[in-house]
Amino acid sequence: MTSTTKAAAPCLALLLVCLGHAASAQVSFIPNCVEPISQAEINMCARVEHEAADKEMTAVYDQVITQFREQDRSYADLGPEYVGAEMLLSSSQQTWSASRSDFCSAGGLANYGGSMRPAVVATCFAMLARSRTEELRWLLE
Repeated sequence: MTSTTKAAAPCLALLLVCLGHAASAQVSFIPNCVEPISQAEINMCARVEHEAADKEMTAVYDQVITQFREQDRSYADLGPEYVGAEMLLSSSQQTWSASRSDFCSAGGLANYGGSMRPAVVATCFAMLARSRTEELRWLLE
């Protein structure tokens, strides 16, 4: 080992330790979504909002699809024209999901390359998920 390599080894070890601490600090960082300060924090909060809205929508969707599956089973004796609610809802949800993705991505293009694009797209996803959740709840009435 050369003297330069020997001198660099402690620096490299210290750098690796620091990088390890930085990586673990990023994992445990909790954004202040009440009063976000940085654009990175705003982006994280928008993603959290999007994930929460999607989780709620999925829970309501699962209730509706279960109800429609049971309805299809109970109406099967009446004839084919009385069944298909589960299939139609499933198809509707897939179409809605693709439409939401395209719509929000199009809106995000106005901020292409900018640091606020992730927040714009995630906020759009959350807004439309909340709207879809209300539509799905209507089906439960």
